[in-house]
Amino acid sequence: MRMGHRLIHRWRPWFSEAVMAAAVALAGLLLLAALRTEAQNSAAHPASDPHDLVSQVVQNELNWQNSDQSLWAYSETLKQHGKTEVLQVVETKDGEIDHLVSINGRPITGKEQERENRRIQKLLAHPEEIRKQRANQASDANEERKLLKMLPDAFIYKYDGTQGNLTKLRFQPNPRFRATDRESQVFHHMEGEMYIDPREKHIAEINGRLISPVKFGEGLLGHLEKGGTFLVKQRDVGGGHWEMTYLEVQINGKALFFKTIAVRQTESDSGFHRLPDGTTASRAGQFLNIQAGQ
Repeated sequence: MRMGHRLIHRWRPWFSEAVMAAAVALAGLLLLAALRTEAQNSAAHPASDPHDLVSQVVQNELNWQNSDQSLWAYSETLKQHGKTEVLQVVETKDGEIDHLVSINGRPITGKEQERENRRIQKLLAHPEEIRKQRANQASDANEERKLLKMLPDAFIYKYDGTQGNLTKLRFQPNPRFRATDRESQVFHHMEGEMYIDPREKHIAEINGRLISPVKFGEGLLGHLEKGGTFLVKQRDVGGGHWEMTYLEVQINGKALFFKTIAVRQTESDSGFHRLPDGTTASRAGQFLNIQAGQ
């Protein structure tokens, strides 16, 4: 499962309340999650117009999404709500399976291990549950592509020097851009910087912030406070396949019925290695040393 799909799934609890309370994070993450492209063998220099460079990356990414079906295993460290968890994640053709490894720096206890085993055994015994998750991710992917196509027009881009072999762009809202839904509405309130590998046509890093409050339904459906930020980094994890390796989000606001939104989340992913094409959920269970029915 590619980065964008994993991240969108994590934001789903707020979406299910019909309030795009974390839309700024989603939009920013989609911006980076979506912009992965096939490696280019010949040297490429930034286009004279930064808008053209972004357009090239977007088009290449749309092509990439249609062809990249690779599956990966990796370690995920997630910090949120004052807790740090490390999980082993395995992607399969049916969906994703994860296994809790440690909490706050200590290995899980025997009872916690048993609980994890039972949870995963249940998934392996009922693969339709994994496939339901996969179907949700397919829906999310359609949303991702919709936002992706808007990017060249949603922002004004300017070159801002280089950092090593990376090209730095600054982006700010394009006043001529017309938002069509709540997700794209957030584009009018975001600015930030992105670092592009001009040869590979990949985004190596993007950081963004809310420069003004975002109100949904004139504030009746919720709002996001000015100053919310996100930072995402990605790199080639092997064979020209780029994945997210770091995420940091800080968002404050109010959701429907005045529910407070206070997101403080950091994720770091590492230890990527590719799995055989067509890896099944059963095979993932074996990889995690968990067998159905045991």
